[in-house]
Amino acid sequence: MKRRFLPAILSLLPLAVWADVGEPRRPTTQLDAETLQGAPEDRTTIGISTAREQLSNDTPDWKETVIDIKRDLGPRHVLDVSAVETERFGLSDTQFNALYAFPVNDKLTATVDGNASPTHRVLAENNLGASLQYEFAPAWLIHGGGRSIGYNDVRVNQGLLMLEHYFSNYSWLAAWRPSRAFGTTAHAFEVRGSYYYADKSSITLLLADGKEAAAIGTDVVLTSVSSVTLLGHHWFDRNWALNYSIGHTRQGDLYTRDGVSVGVQYHF
Repeated sequence: MKRRFLPAILSLLPLAVWADVGEPRRPTTQLDAETLQGAPEDRTTIGISTAREQLSNDTPDWKETVIDIKRDLGPRHVLDVSAVETERFGLSDTQFNALYAFPVNDKLTATVDGNASPTHRVLAENNLGASLQYEFAPAWLIHGGGRSIGYNDVRVNQGLLMLEHYFSNYSWLAAWRPSRAFGTTAHAFEVRGSYYYADKSSITLLLADGKEAAAIGTDVVLTSVSSVTLLGHHWFDRNWALNYSIGHTRQGDLYTRDGVSVGVQYHF
Protein backbone atom coordinates (compact mmCIF):
# COMPACT_ATOMS: atom_id res chain seq x y z
CA MET A 1 0.00 0.00 0.00
CA LYS A 2 1.41 3.37 -0.96
CA ARG A 3 0.51 6.05 1.57
CA ARG A 4 -0.87 9.31 0.23
CA PHE A 5 -0.36 12.27 2.56
CA LEU A 6 -1.00 15.89 3.30
CA PRO A 7 0.27 17.96 6.26
CA ALA A 8 -0.75 16.70 9.69
CA ILE A 9 -2.31 19.97 10.88
CA LEU A 10 -1.28 20.97 14.40
CA SER A 11 -4.32 19.80 16.35
CA LEU A 12 -4.06 16.27 15.06
CA LEU A 13 -3.31 14.50 18.38
CA PRO A 14 -5.26 14.31 21.64
CA LEU A 15 -2.22 14.96 23.80
CA ALA A 16 -0.54 17.63 25.85
CA VAL A 17 1.90 18.49 23.12
CA TRP A 18 0.66 21.69 21.50
CA ALA A 19 -1.61 23.05 24.19
CA ASP A 20 -0.10 22.87 27.67
CA VAL A 21 -0.58 19.86 29.92
CA GLY A 22 -3.39 21.58 31.79
CA GLU A 23 -5.55 21.69 28.68
CA PRO A 24 -8.18 19.10 27.69
CA ARG A 25 -7.17 16.22 25.42
CA ARG A 26 -9.89 16.77 22.77
CA PRO A 27 -9.43 13.41 21.01
CA THR A 28 -12.18 14.00 18.48
CA THR A 29 -10.88 17.35 17.24
CA GLN A 30 -7.99 15.71 15.44
CA LEU A 31 -7.88 16.09 11.68
CA ASP A 32 -8.18 12.43 10.78
CA ALA A 33 -6.55 10.45 7.99
CA GLU A 34 -9.29 11.16 5.44
CA THR A 35 -8.97 14.90 6.00
CA LEU A 36 -5.21 14.73 5.63
CA GLN A 37 -5.52 12.83 2.36
CA GLY A 38 -7.99 15.32 0.92
CA ALA A 39 -11.52 14.48 1.99
CA PRO A 40 -14.44 15.11 -0.38
CA GLU A 41 -16.19 18.43 -0.02
CA ASP A 42 -19.35 18.84 2.05
CA ARG A 43 -18.76 15.89 4.33
CA THR A 44 -19.59 16.10 8.03
CA THR A 45 -18.20 14.13 10.96
CA ILE A 46 -19.87 13.84 14.36
CA GLY A 47 -17.83 12.36 17.20
CA ILE A 48 -18.12 11.63 20.89
CA SER A 49 -15.31 10.50 23.18
CA THR A 50 -14.55 9.92 26.83
CA ALA A 51 -11.27 9.86 28.74
CA ARG A 52 -10.25 8.86 32.26
CA GLU A 53 -6.90 9.30 34.01
CA GLN A 54 -5.83 7.89 37.37
CA LEU A 55 -3.42 9.97 39.48
CA SER A 56 -0.81 8.60 41.88
CA ASN A 57 -1.42 10.99 44.81
CA ASP A 58 -4.93 9.88 45.84
CA THR A 59 -6.47 12.71 43.81
CA PRO A 60 -9.85 11.84 42.25
CA ASP A 61 -9.61 10.51 38.70
CA TRP A 62 -9.62 13.03 35.89
CA LYS A 63 -12.61 12.61 33.57
CA GLU A 64 -13.49 14.19 30.27
CA THR A 65 -16.25 14.01 27.66
CA VAL A 66 -16.04 15.62 24.22
CA ILE A 67 -18.68 16.17 21.55
CA ASP A 68 -17.26 17.27 18.21
CA ILE A 69 -18.57 18.32 14.78
CA LYS A 70 -16.21 18.65 11.83
CA ARG A 71 -17.05 19.88 8.35
CA ASP A 72 -14.77 19.01 5.41
CA LEU A 73 -15.01 21.88 2.94
CA GLY A 74 -12.37 20.50 0.58
CA PRO A 75 -8.80 19.18 0.65
CA ARG A 76 -7.01 20.72 3.67
CA HIS A 77 -10.05 22.94 4.23
CA VAL A 78 -11.77 22.15 7.53
CA LEU A 79 -14.04 23.73 10.12
CA ASP A 80 -14.15 21.95 13.49
CA VAL A 81 -16.11 22.86 16.65
CA SER A 82 -16.44 20.95 19.91
CA ALA A 83 -17.70 21.15 23.49
CA VAL A 84 -15.76 19.64 26.42
CA GLU A 85 -16.84 18.73 29.94
CA THR A 86 -13.85 18.17 32.27
CA GLU A 87 -13.41 17.09 35.90
CA ARG A 88 -10.00 17.57 37.56
CA PHE A 89 -8.86 17.95 41.18
CA GLY A 90 -12.50 17.82 42.27
CA LEU A 91 -13.35 20.77 40.00
CA SER A 92 -15.45 20.73 36.82
CA ASP A 93 -15.19 22.96 33.75
CA THR A 94 -16.89 23.44 30.43
CA GLN A 95 -14.94 24.52 27.37
CA PHE A 96 -15.83 25.37 23.76
CA ASN A 97 -13.31 24.93 20.93
CA ALA A 98 -13.11 25.97 17.28
CA LEU A 99 -10.54 25.27 14.56
CA TYR A 100 -10.35 26.46 10.95
CA ALA A 101 -7.74 25.16 8.49
CA PHE A 102 -7.45 26.28 4.88
CA PRO A 103 -4.98 25.94 1.99
CA VAL A 104 -3.06 29.10 1.10
CA ASN A 105 -1.66 27.38 -1.99
CA ASP A 106 -0.77 23.84 -3.03
CA LYS A 107 2.16 23.75 -0.57
CA LEU A 108 1.10 25.99 2.31
CA THR A 109 -1.71 25.41 4.84
CA ALA A 110 -2.82 27.83 7.55
CA THR A 111 -4.64 26.97 10.78
CA VAL A 112 -6.27 29.18 13.39
CA ASP A 113 -7.89 27.81 16.51
CA GLY A 114 -9.09 28.91 19.89
CA ASN A 115 -11.14 27.95 22.90
CA ALA A 116 -12.87 29.56 25.85
CA SER A 117 -14.08 28.27 29.19
CA PRO A 118 -16.93 30.20 30.84
CA THR A 119 -16.13 28.51 34.17
CA HIS A 120 -12.27 28.25 33.97
CA ARG A 121 -11.82 26.81 37.46
CA VAL A 122 -8.99 24.53 36.36
CA LEU A 123 -8.85 25.02 32.59
CA ALA A 124 -7.62 28.15 30.83
CA GLU A 125 -10.07 31.01 30.44
CA ASN A 126 -9.07 31.47 26.78
CA ASN A 127 -6.60 30.10 24.29
CA LEU A 128 -5.77 31.40 20.80
CA GLY A 129 -3.29 29.94 18.32
CA ALA A 130 -2.22 30.16 14.67
CA SER A 131 0.17 28.12 12.58
CA LEU A 132 1.53 27.53 9.10
CA GLN A 133 2.73 24.30 7.55
CA TYR A 134 4.75 24.04 4.37
CA GLU A 135 5.64 21.09 2.15
CA PHE A 136 9.19 22.15 1.25
CA ALA A 137 10.02 18.85 -0.51
CA PRO A 138 8.00 15.77 -1.48
CA ALA A 139 6.77 14.11 1.73
CA TRP A 140 8.68 16.63 3.92
CA LEU A 141 6.73 19.14 6.01
CA ILE A 142 7.72 21.96 8.34
CA HIS A 143 5.32 23.56 10.83
CA GLY A 144 5.61 26.79 12.76
CA GLY A 145 3.20 28.62 15.01
CA GLY A 146 2.39 30.46 18.21
CA ARG A 147 -0.19 30.32 20.95
CA SER A 148 -1.32 32.47 23.87
CA ILE A 149 -3.14 30.88 26.82
CA GLY A 150 -4.87 33.02 29.43
CA TYR A 151 -5.42 31.75 32.97
CA ASN A 152 -6.91 33.72 35.86
CA ASP A 153 -3.56 35.12 37.05
CA VAL A 154 -1.04 34.47 34.26
CA ARG A 155 -0.73 34.33 30.48
CA VAL A 156 1.39 31.58 28.92
CA ASN A 157 2.88 32.16 25.46
CA GLN A 158 4.01 29.16 23.42
CA GLY A 159 5.86 28.59 20.17
CA LEU A 160 6.16 25.59 17.86
CA LEU A 161 8.71 24.32 15.36
CA MET A 162 8.05 20.86 13.93
CA LEU A 163 9.51 18.68 11.17
CA GLU A 164 7.53 15.80 9.65
CA HIS A 165 8.28 13.15 7.02
CA TYR A 166 6.15 10.48 5.30
CA PHE A 167 7.59 7.37 3.65
CA SER A 168 6.06 4.09 2.53
CA ASN A 169 3.42 3.19 5.19
CA TYR A 170 5.12 5.22 7.92
CA SER A 171 5.75 8.74 9.17
CA TRP A 172 7.88 10.37 11.85
CA LEU A 173 7.77 13.75 13.50
CA ALA A 174 10.03 15.80 15.79
CA ALA A 175 8.90 18.98 17.55
CA TRP A 176 10.24 21.73 19.83
CA ARG A 177 7.79 23.77 21.91
CA PRO A 178 9.12 26.69 23.97
CA SER A 179 6.81 28.27 26.58
CA ARG A 180 7.13 31.62 28.32
CA ALA A 181 5.52 32.31 31.72
CA PHE A 182 6.50 33.98 35.01
CA GLY A 183 9.45 35.64 33.26
CA THR A 184 10.95 32.21 32.47
CA THR A 185 11.26 30.26 29.23
CA ALA A 186 10.73 26.49 29.34
CA HIS A 187 11.36 23.96 26.58
CA ALA A 188 9.49 20.78 25.67
CA PHE A 189 10.34 18.22 22.98
CA GLU A 190 8.37 15.50 21.23
CA VAL A 191 9.02 12.65 18.80
CA ARG A 192 6.47 10.30 17.34
CA GLY A 193 6.21 7.59 14.74
CA SER A 194 3.13 6.31 12.93
CA TYR A 195 2.30 3.15 11.01
CA TYR A 196 -0.58 3.24 8.50
CA TYR A 197 -1.81 -0.35 8.40
CA ALA A 198 -4.84 0.34 6.20
CA ASP A 199 -5.99 3.06 3.84
CA LYS A 200 -7.10 5.43 6.60
CA SER A 201 -6.23 3.52 9.81
CA SER A 202 -3.09 4.14 11.84
CA ILE A 203 -1.32 3.53 15.12
CA THR A 204 1.12 6.03 16.65
CA LEU A 205 3.72 5.97 19.42
CA LEU A 206 4.49 9.36 20.98
CA LEU A 207 7.26 10.33 23.40
CA ALA A 208 7.41 13.79 25.01
CA ASP A 209 9.74 15.35 27.58
CA GLY A 210 10.59 18.81 28.85
CA LYS A 211 9.26 21.65 30.94
CA GLU A 212 6.09 23.64 30.47
CA ALA A 213 3.33 25.56 32.25
CA ALA A 214 0.63 23.37 33.74
CA ALA A 215 -2.58 23.93 35.68
CA ILE A 216 -2.31 22.15 39.05
CA GLY A 217 -5.68 22.61 40.69
CA THR A 218 -6.38 26.33 40.60
CA ASP A 219 -2.67 27.26 40.29
CA VAL A 220 -0.44 27.46 37.20
CA VAL A 221 3.19 26.38 37.65
CA LEU A 222 6.23 25.60 35.52
CA THR A 223 6.96 21.91 35.91
CA SER A 224 8.80 19.13 34.13
CA VAL A 225 6.69 16.59 32.25
CA SER A 226 7.45 13.35 30.43
CA SER A 227 4.97 11.06 28.72
CA VAL A 228 4.61 8.02 26.52
CA THR A 229 1.36 7.44 24.64
CA LEU A 230 0.04 4.87 22.19
CA LEU A 231 -2.90 6.05 20.12
CA GLY A 232 -4.83 4.88 17.12
CA HIS A 233 -7.45 5.69 14.54
CA HIS A 234 -9.31 2.68 13.10
CA TRP A 235 -11.91 2.70 10.33
CA PHE A 236 -14.57 -0.02 10.25
CA ASP A 237 -16.09 1.19 6.98
CA ARG A 238 -16.41 4.49 5.08
CA ASN A 239 -18.74 5.91 7.76
CA TRP A 240 -17.62 4.63 11.17
CA ALA A 241 -14.25 5.14 12.88
CA LEU A 242 -12.79 4.49 16.33
CA ASN A 243 -10.20 6.67 18.12
CA TYR A 244 -8.34 5.40 21.18
CA SER A 245 -5.29 6.12 23.32
CA ILE A 246 -3.45 4.79 26.35
CA GLY A 247 -0.71 6.75 28.05
CA HIS A 248 1.51 7.39 31.06
CA THR A 249 2.61 10.88 32.17
CA ARG A 250 4.96 11.95 34.95
CA GLN A 251 4.24 15.50 36.12
CA GLY A 252 7.56 16.35 37.80
CA ASP A 253 7.54 15.33 41.47
CA LEU A 254 3.84 16.11 41.78
CA TYR A 255 2.18 12.95 40.48
CA THR A 256 1.94 10.45 37.65
CA ARG A 257 -1.11 9.95 35.44
CA ASP A 258 -2.22 6.76 33.70
CA GLY A 259 -5.07 7.25 31.29
CA VAL A 260 -7.16 5.83 28.48
CA SER A 261 -9.53 7.44 26.02
CA VAL A 262 -11.95 6.04 23.47
CA GLY A 263 -14.18 7.76 20.95
CA VAL A 264 -16.36 6.99 17.95
CA GLN A 265 -16.92 9.07 14.80
CA TYR A 266 -19.69 8.92 12.23
CA HIS A 267 -19.03 10.39 8.77
CA PHE A 268 -21.82 11.33 6.38
